[in-house]
Amino acid sequence: MKRVLSVLLTVALFFTLQSVAGAEVKQVTLSDIDQILRDSGTPENIISGLDDELKQMIYENSGSSPELKFIEVQQEVVPQLFASGYSIPSSDLKIEVLAFSVGSGKADIYPIYEWLKPVKPKGKDYFGYSTHSDFSVVANTRSNLIWYKLNSGDNWTSAGAATYTGSSLTGYEHSGSSLGTPDFPIYIKGNFSFRVDIDKTNPVKKIAISYVHDTSSGGTFGYSIGYGPAYISVTPSSSNVGYNTNVYNLVF
Repeated sequence: MKRVLSVLLTVALFFTLQSVAGAEVKQVTLSDIDQILRDSGTPENIISGLDDELKQMIYENSGSSPELKFIEVQQEVVPQLFASGYSIPSSDLKIEVLAFSVGSGKADIYPIYEWLKPVKPKGKDYFGYSTHSDFSVVANTRSNLIWYKLNSGDNWTSAGAATYTGSSLTGYEHSGSSLGTPDFPIYIKGNFSFRVDIDKTNPVKKIAISYVHDTSSGGTFGYSIGYGPAYISVTPSSSNVGYNTNVYNLVF
């Protein structure tokens, strides 16, 4: 009888502990993430414009920082230099940047792009982003996810991470099939994240971003991205290569 009672008490205690442990685990909702963003000073119009996938990425990479603070980003008008090809209109391809301070001398930067029309990359597209040399990337703090959907009203489906095909002290590059090789035109977007150290007292707070959409029938061309004092340029050598290149100022 004592043995049976002991077993029952042990089982009861086990389930009690499990219940208490389970009560301590709180599932983070999108509403919780919205509040974290509000507390960081993120404007309401920006929060409402973020998709669920990007909100989740921000929470996973930056949300645990007790010093999380929104950084205003302003697009800079810069000259576009190219030998051939065409400029991709913003009505077709949206490129944006989000940024947050995550402590003294550190910031998390989120370059993102989204095709607003169905496209069919041929495995030769390019996406690159680079800060000024006054910043330097923090090792092992980068992440990205590519998403796709067949129709505009569908939910996004993850296609996995884009391959990092280039890296430097100031940014990263992605090119090739991991940016998409669909059999027919589809909607595609990419969310990217990396952390930087701010290396100078009065840094140049800028990031350059470029997307190249290469649908040419020839071989793969080489592209690169880097911040310049006056402009950045992409020089495709085919009329079937489109580009969208911008510089953004981080206001903090």
